[in-house]
Amino acid sequence: MEESQNIDFKGISLHMKKEMSRIRMLRIVFRILTSIVYLCTVVWFGFCIFGGFLVDRTDYETSVTTGKYLMIGFAVFFVLHFAFMKCFAALNKRETYTMAHIIYLLFPGARYNPSGSIQPKVFADSRLFGTALSSGNSVSSTCYGRLDIPVGNDMMTVVDAGVTSANSKDFSAFNFLEVPYQYFIRPILGVRIESTMHSFRGMFGCCKLNRTFRGYVMLLPDHLENKIGYLAQTIQGMKEKYGAKFVHLEDPEFERHFAVYADDEVEARMVLTPAMMRKLTALRKSFSRDLMLSFNGNMFYYASDTPDGFLRPGRKSLDDEHLLEQLYREVNFCLTVENGIK
Repeated sequence: MEESQNIDFKGISLHMKKEMSRIRMLRIVFRILTSIVYLCTVVWFGFCIFGGFLVDRTDYETSVTTGKYLMIGFAVFFVLHFAFMKCFAALNKRETYTMAHIIYLLFPGARYNPSGSIQPKVFADSRLFGTALSSGNSVSSTCYGRLDIPVGNDMMTVVDAGVTSANSKDFSAFNFLEVPYQYFIRPILGVRIESTMHSFRGMFGCCKLNRTFRGYVMLLPDHLENKIGYLAQTIQGMKEKYGAKFVHLEDPEFERHFAVYADDEVEARMVLTPAMMRKLTALRKSFSRDLMLSFNGNMFYYASDTPDGFLRPGRKSLDDEHLLEQLYREVNFCLTVENGIK
């Protein structure tokens, strides 16, 4: 992090203050419109279900009056929805422009593509987000930005990804509350409306290793190992499909940060040598968020949950010099992975 000492984070934060104030105002307007539009949608669904019990449809005058109110309601909703979509587009455009400017100031040689992506197969191959299904890929993914930074003769790629695991799509009769929660409540209460449809939103990257491993090894944050959610579903799916099992390693400090699962314990120990465990422990200590890591073939994958969006101005605006420095550390972590894990 010596290079970060040459970056004037305070100067950049002051330079971006006006731009971030505009984004903050747009977010307030957008949050208000989001709440109104989604609450109107909930009311409409409630009326469709229970309206027959509230309105006497056999009475002609009542039906005509109800129809008039519905037409007025639809007109108001159309105007609100139009304003909602325009505000969302304006906010997204402003955030994209601002992030491109910030990336240019922090990493002059980097290429930031707000519409860039990577193949969905890469997410599936990492096995961090689900297990493969007979019907095809186990995950659906959306990328909200791609960052390419030169590293020697190679190019380091990291994306701001939203991933929805097939394991988390359970809309059975026993899970009927998932639909209203996922599509109505989460968008209102969530950090970012586009993040609410995903089981994971944050940083995702990968790099090629200098050797190929026969097996598969996954490292999860130790304290999340037994929590309910897509991580637990991923572990269960791995156990059922790949015969993966928990691997105990003789490094207490390493195991304070990671729980290891692998389909071949011998191969896992060959991958996670004492030197490799020290590297991974040092990387985790240098990072401020939980990490998910995996080795598969000749590839190394890493991901970290960032509900605000990895390549988006956070809810706590980036006109704060400390948040700018945090973004720099997160991107620099990816560079450290590329150089240090091989």
